[in-house]
Amino acid sequence: MAFKKVQDYNEERYGNMFMLRNDGDYADVVFLYQSIDDALVADVHYIKSSSYSGYVHCCGRGCPACNKGIRVQNKLFIPLYNISAKQIQFFDRSTRFENVMNNSVFSRYPNPSEFVFRITRHGAAGSVDTTYDIAAVGRNTSPEMSYEAILANNHVTFPEGYSIICKELSVPELDGLLNANISEEPSNYEMPNYQVTPRTSVSNDVTPVDANLNPIEDKVEPLGDDDVNF
Repeated sequence: MAFKKVQDYNEERYGNMFMLRNDGDYADVVFLYQSIDDALVADVHYIKSSSYSGYVHCCGRGCPACNKGIRVQNKLFIPLYNISAKQIQFFDRSTRFENVMNNSVFSRYPNPSEFVFRITRHGAAGSVDTTYDIAAVGRNTSPEMSYEAILANNHVTFPEGYSIICKELSVPELDGLLNANISEEPSNYEMPNYQVTPRTSVSNDVTPVDANLNPIEDKVEPLGDDDVNF
């Protein structure tokens, strides 16, 4: 396995995700919603494999991820255009974040894409108590940042665009992906038991000498089990 630059690794893993890492960080965005009807939720699994690590839709009955005990997560992937990054990104939130979106966005702005919003993080990096403030900071009057222009310039349509953040796989496809991942790692039950082997002080082909470098004729016996300290 080759080393990767941390920046390249983060870009591969988080490049399409909207993230504010530290307390007080903020970004100005355009939500890619034209009405509350555009907001979608999904039951998903997060899987890791050599070919793909990320979210996949739960297949429902007979889902291979469910059968392997991978927990189902209820997710709200909020599509937005990050103005400073000049990129469509997805804000990965649980469905509990619906209340924040309803209170701060949809209840006040029926077509959120017509406004620029500022999202501000309140909480240290890694804190489970982190919250986010969302406030409109101006009308989105730029032709280059209209809903239609953003999607066209980034060659994205919705709802198909959600495949960037969460893949929809058939039962056989997901099963093959999970089984291929498992086959690459040794099973705990296939590994041999560890055996404690007593150490010897001198190998058989070395003749011991005294302080004057004279050979010692007495043969050195290997240590027995009673001589080994653990």
